[in-house]
Amino acid sequence: MEKNVTIKDVAKKAGVSVSTVSRAFNNYSDINPETREYILKVAEELGYRPNLIAKSLSSNKNFRIGMLVEDYDQTGMLNPLVFQMLMSFKNAADRQGFETVLLSTSSDMQKSQTLSKLYQEKQIDGAFIMGLKLTDEYYKELNEFQYPCVLYDIYINNPNVGCIGVDNVKGAFMAVEHLIKLGHKRIAMINGHKDAFVSFERLDGYFLALNRYNIPIDKELIVYADFSDRGGERAAEELIKTHKDITAIFCASDLMAIGAMNALNNLGYSVPDDISIVGFDDLYLAQLTNPKLTTIRQDTAIIGESAANVLINMISGQRIGRVIIQPELIIRESTKNI
Repeated sequence: MEKNVTIKDVAKKAGVSVSTVSRAFNNYSDINPETREYILKVAEELGYRPNLIAKSLSSNKNFRIGMLVEDYDQTGMLNPLVFQMLMSFKNAADRQGFETVLLSTSSDMQKSQTLSKLYQEKQIDGAFIMGLKLTDEYYKELNEFQYPCVLYDIYINNPNVGCIGVDNVKGAFMAVEHLIKLGHKRIAMINGHKDAFVSFERLDGYFLALNRYNIPIDKELIVYADFSDRGGERAAEELIKTHKDITAIFCASDLMAIGAMNALNNLGYSVPDDISIVGFDDLYLAQLTNPKLTTIRQDTAIIGESAANVLINMISGQRIGRVIIQPELIIRESTKNI
């Protein structure tokens, strides 16, 4: 049987990203006309035809997609990363004529209502899901899920489930490598909670960098928090009390890095003179700290927009899988050569 051509096939053949192909088909103004023409030509050669608009016109149906955030009424929407990503997702969906609805879930709610039931009750055709834990009921359900959805920073091998996120392993590696090249060898890590898929990926990047530069791994230098500033503060206090020889800390989020900097300052340590700090995310707040935070940037605008494009194409019948956005090291003032 002849294989259906997908948007990923077009992207690979044209040498561009899936997001770029989607933007070309949706006639975004920031796509170079020559690039758009080339992408359309490649798509025609491959026999690719996006059919979502045709389906919408023929059925007279307005598509509705959800933005599902775990615990958004507690910590989710207070996180600038989540807010920025959702706004980018919504704007991209709005431009393509899709209605969006913000939904909340929690580990307790998932025990009484399945994700399939939520789709039916809210009458959504797909969802962008953020903040799922590896122990959640929805995570387990997604292994056999039959509706289109896109997860942020968590991967499941199901053709109906897409995934988008930054290359966490590479980003963590870049952060720790930066510290190593500044002369640091006693590098601690404040990681996110153990129920987050992203925590394992960023831990892998930390290990990979230490191994690459033949620095012994000391697992006592790894502590876990909850991606919040308070969590980072408590974790830094714990590290300093038990390991006064550390010279640098890699934090798996900017909020935890900001909390760690506050804790060090309260304990009489100077950043970066005594201890260097690197975060992960590049929130706007990273530019406002004193000193300004060195961090790993994940482009929330690109991730949110790409998530919308991927989800819309999945609703159209495409199977996309995992889309990885490349991280960038942003060097500011919180790291120093020793």
